[in-house]
Amino acid sequence: MDAAVPLWSIDGEPYFMDNQLTKADLEARWKTALMATRAATTHHPRTYRTLKDLASRIVSDPVDIDDYFPTVENLLDLLSRLDPCGRGSIFQIFNDRIKPTAIWQIRMLRLECRDLLSHLDAFEAWRCDQRHLRCIK
Repeated sequence: MDAAVPLWSIDGEPYFMDNQLTKADLEARWKTALMATRAATTHHPRTYRTLKDLASRIVSDPVDIDDYFPTVENLLDLLSRLDPCGRGSIFQIFNDRIKPTAIWQIRMLRLECRDLLSHLDAFEAWRCDQRHLRCIK
């Protein structure tokens, strides 16, 4: 009998399809990912802006087949610079998803970048909600 192969690893623990995650578990993991993402963007703001620009260009403009691998390598480099230790941020999640071994069809890169941008939009909305600034006259 073959041992079950985990789909991916979450917080260092393998995740199997038969694991039942509760809503509270998912919300806790999402909050952990958002906090790790905030730490990464605070330490590397220029890299974060460059990543968003590159992902936006991939979504909006066609990528020539000759430029596919250099573009993906550049994207992966930016993602790994933002989360080099794999702390569970959005960047680590997409680093695993955008690797050429994970994308079975080249056209899926655009969809992954669109998904990355939507995750980053959700992160920025969360970050704005966390700030409580007041004007004092």
